[in-house]
Amino acid sequence: MLMGAGNPDDGPPVRFAVLGPVQVWRGEREVDPGSRQQRLILALLLARAGRPVGITDFVTLLWDERPPRSAVNIVHLHLGSLRRLFEPDLRPRTPGRWLASDAAGYRMMVDAHGLDLLRFRDLVRRARETDDPAQALTTYVQALELSRGPCGGAPDLLGRPVADFESVDDEYADLVGEATDLALRAGTARLVLPMLRRVAAQRPLDEAVQARLLLTLSAAGQQAEAIALYQELRSRLSDDLGIDPGRELQEAYRTVLRHGAPEMAPGRRPDESPSGGGFLVSPAQLPPDLPHFTGRQDSLRRALALIHGRTAAGALRIVVIEGIPGVGKTSLATHLGYRLADEFPDGQLYADLRGLDPDAALPPGEVLQAFLHALGVRGPDIPTSDLARSGLYRSVLAERRVLIVLDNVRDADQVRPLLPGAPGSLVLVTSRYCLAGLAATHGAHVLALDVLPDDEARELVVSRVGSTHALADRKALDEIVDRCAGLPLALAVVAARALAHPEQRLSAVAAELRDAQGGLDAFGIEDSDSDLRAIFSWSYRGLSPSAARLFRLLALHPGPDVTLPAAASLAGLAVQDAADVVEELARSRLVTERRSGRYGAHDLIAAYARELLAGADSGAERDAAADRLLRYYRRAAHAANRHINPEIDAESPAAYDGVVDENPTDAREAVEWFAAERDVLKAVMRQANDSGRVYDAWQLELTVQGFYQRDGWWQEWATVVRECLDAAEGAGDSAGTANMLRSLAGARFYLGDSAAALTLLDRALAIFVELGDASRESLTLRNLGEVSFAVGDHDRSVSCLHQALRIAESLGEQVAQVDVLSRLADTQYELGDRAESFRTIGRALAMSEQLDHGVRRSQCHLRRANLYLRERRYAESLADFAAADELAVAVGGRVLRVRANLGLGDIAYAMDDRPAARTAWLVALSLANDTDRDQEAAIRRRLAKLRDDTPPDV
Repeated sequence: MLMGAGNPDDGPPVRFAVLGPVQVWRGEREVDPGSRQQRLILALLLARAGRPVGITDFVTLLWDERPPRSAVNIVHLHLGSLRRLFEPDLRPRTPGRWLASDAAGYRMMVDAHGLDLLRFRDLVRRARETDDPAQALTTYVQALELSRGPCGGAPDLLGRPVADFESVDDEYADLVGEATDLALRAGTARLVLPMLRRVAAQRPLDEAVQARLLLTLSAAGQQAEAIALYQELRSRLSDDLGIDPGRELQEAYRTVLRHGAPEMAPGRRPDESPSGGGFLVSPAQLPPDLPHFTGRQDSLRRALALIHGRTAAGALRIVVIEGIPGVGKTSLATHLGYRLADEFPDGQLYADLRGLDPDAALPPGEVLQAFLHALGVRGPDIPTSDLARSGLYRSVLAERRVLIVLDNVRDADQVRPLLPGAPGSLVLVTSRYCLAGLAATHGAHVLALDVLPDDEARELVVSRVGSTHALADRKALDEIVDRCAGLPLALAVVAARALAHPEQRLSAVAAELRDAQGGLDAFGIEDSDSDLRAIFSWSYRGLSPSAARLFRLLALHPGPDVTLPAAASLAGLAVQDAADVVEELARSRLVTERRSGRYGAHDLIAAYARELLAGADSGAERDAAADRLLRYYRRAAHAANRHINPEIDAESPAAYDGVVDENPTDAREAVEWFAAERDVLKAVMRQANDSGRVYDAWQLELTVQGFYQRDGWWQEWATVVRECLDAAEGAGDSAGTANMLRSLAGARFYLGDSAAALTLLDRALAIFVELGDASRESLTLRNLGEVSFAVGDHDRSVSCLHQALRIAESLGEQVAQVDVLSRLADTQYELGDRAESFRTIGRALAMSEQLDHGVRRSQCHLRRANLYLRERRYAESLADFAAADELAVAVGGRVLRVRANLGLGDIAYAMDDRPAARTAWLVALSLANDTDRDQEAAIRRRLAKLRDDTPPDV
């Protein structure tokens, strides 16, 4: 493992790889290098391997001869992001441990322990210094195995050549040639064949490389392929360049024709078994490849990178392909096997271990017997004990290169006896279960297979039914892809149905899926190996009773994913018990962990759960579970909202048996909870309205609106509250109607529709007065004062705010008083009473500090900062904006931070500090919500003023 240099006390070591797509590890964890441009910048730094890179070099790399005016700034931003990626705790303007800069430019501070390129060069140096040819070749191979593809993954990131990257690729190709010559002399050509194939594929017209490939194929016993390759090369040279093969290539071809015998170990007959009995054969047991295999190019690239990028010498290569039922694990493994077959000339072994059925799973001893037979070992020579069979199996494979596919594996124990001992072979494993133990004990690489993206799903259907049939009805094709949700098996079943009735248009097939209303009836098929219900049932039947029950109940959850506390509440379990059950479901791949601590099921697996729920659980059980789930979200949202918007006095839901309580400790945790649950809460409110639980829906909306407001989700707020308002009006719920009118007014106001907000607030105020709800009457008057101020009706604003203040004082609502006073200060300033305005905002700030309310303190500092700014009292304004930003950071207030940094930038610009202004406005832009386009446009206008050098609007 490549480790970085430096003092261990300076934080975790950082390691880099550039011989292929750029990779970064901090400690033992791989981190994302970032955007395309950032990856290119890092790749260039690593390709220079400690030599300096100037800003001009970066600009040329990213934009060639047409850089934008902001090119240098963009490069600096990327370099800053890389510093923080390597050292998250690095303080500003502090020299970094890994990325250094000086007058010559930027350079990476790495050595051979921290960068694969330097490790590669170190190994090459050691190989060239040794007098032992065998040791030199072994070291060369270790160096060559470090590469995973072109330097920095440049071909996938950039459409033109870059000298630095090409130089590294040339260095690698030269070493492949040097190692190949040594291997041919030593009679061990197979050692370098995979690396030589890769270089030859990247340099199809390089005759020296292709000549070496011909000789190596022939020496490895693949004379027929060498001859076919020469014919292909001759055609390519003629078609592309109009020339015949050169002397070197022709001489290599003549050598192939004269000396086509494969290499063999000294003292052994070509067909003699190492067991001493029988003769070795080259098995070819792979099942047929799909005739229309499409898509999965990214998964294939990742798999090949894992297989060819192995850096630990002498280690067996194992790749485990995991995924949900029907996602195409076996198809990918089989297709990958055919792609790799030439690299394993001693054959391919395949076994379906039937791990999905615990009663029918194949024991390893039975598989070993079949494999030994396939490898040519006679029946009488096969031992009876599993341990002896495993030992003989490893002996037979010791000097062979065999591809082994173990399909439908249940657990690591089923695999371990079937692993070769020598490093020359490759094992591909498929399983819908998590095989972490195999990764821990044998270094297996895990490739998690996801559903197909829409374009690849569409391509799969087209390849099966034909482009004429499929593309004639593009709308129906898109609907089929959408309803299959990217599951390859579902797409294949639908395509088979379409082929069975060629006279039907695809629209008829799409209608069948539509009529099934999300169920599985449209995916039924007589073949149990392809029927979706049967495929899913294999996993379901293996569940414990508690896991099976939770799987069914998850069908009641309306959101895209679920947390452990929500799942525990749904099933009425303790959180730890729910964690054990969810882990079992995740192992079976009926649910997957989509994000940390958040679990979900594929749409069609969820449909299977709904079918099971309807047949296995009573209506009373389903209603009780749904009630617990709704109570959980109401209690959790209420607890979180206490840290954000406590004056919204939604009813506190009572504790309930079986419902888990969550209690964020501060505003930051509360915001994080709301942000994570945002889509779920929207779905829960919709479900509550649809099921007639209107009161629960609008009570839940009251606890969510504070988050929508402070984090800028104003359009979503308007959509959600409109649904709740319609439901409340339909149910004749006056209190719900008034609360939702006031909430919708807030959303419309933030969206810039002040006229609609005033109308909605007037309607809400009338209902609150009629209901005698003084607290909400005060709150609505405050809102009317704020909106009236925004539209320039300052007299009404003052009147409403004074009424709101009197009611809040009579009720002793101190937070409400802070809000009214802070808004009143703005109105007083506009009416010319500036001294009174500053006294009023000072009073509001003092009350917020007495309450130790971080959000209100930040808001008061912002308001006073803007008043100081209008007075051109820049020092006082700067202090208030800085205090507002510091408080906003502490409470996790994104919108507050945007406003504070806008103000900090305005002050800096007014004080002629252009760099500070740019920094502050860029922070504001990075925090701005993309749903508020006006706000984003305002920030960009400010940044544009730095180029135009005109005064900002303050």
